[in-house]
Amino acid sequence: MAGSTDTEITQLLGRYRNGDAAAGERLLPLLYGSLRARAAALMRGESREVTLQPTALVHEAWMRLSRSPGGQWRDRGFFLRLAGRVMRNVLVDRARRWRPKTVEDIDPATLAVPIGPGDRDHVEILDLDAALDRLARRDPELAELVDMRFFGGATLQEAGELLGKSTAAVHRSWELARTILLRELRRGDGDA
Repeated sequence: MAGSTDTEITQLLGRYRNGDAAAGERLLPLLYGSLRARAAALMRGESREVTLQPTALVHEAWMRLSRSPGGQWRDRGFFLRLAGRVMRNVLVDRARRWRPKTVEDIDPATLAVPIGPGDRDHVEILDLDAALDRLARRDPELAELVDMRFFGGATLQEAGELLGKSTAAVHRSWELARTILLRELRRGDGDA
């Protein structure tokens, strides 16, 4: 994060939340690297026809975040968690706009995101969103963990700090969430 500290980011987030626009202008460069890396990971393996690039995803997410009240922006971890959720929403909104009406309308720009080891396995973002919604109905904390890790890019340790749990407990929850989510994705495939 280019020499910035979590304390500095937390202070800037607080100032921005309280209406200091200059603090917001200083925040973006400090947080941009984390957001850009997460967006690039989400977009890895996309078709060349996909017009949404990681930079555009970050900018759209930042615009949405800057319009939000910012009440959850207590520190870097909470901000990145919220940013991950917003990036998920941007991807879902885009996929819904491009959803084919018929088989003949299938657009090669349909968004898919990596879910497996080595990013070889991909899932359509709308399928992932539906599976996450089903997971959230079953266990909201597991769904939040998936949002934090998958879309927000939080490490197990960061997720543990945000959830007030040990890294080992978060690791067990992460493995359970992944198992349930993959089962939900397979079940969703069978429903089609």
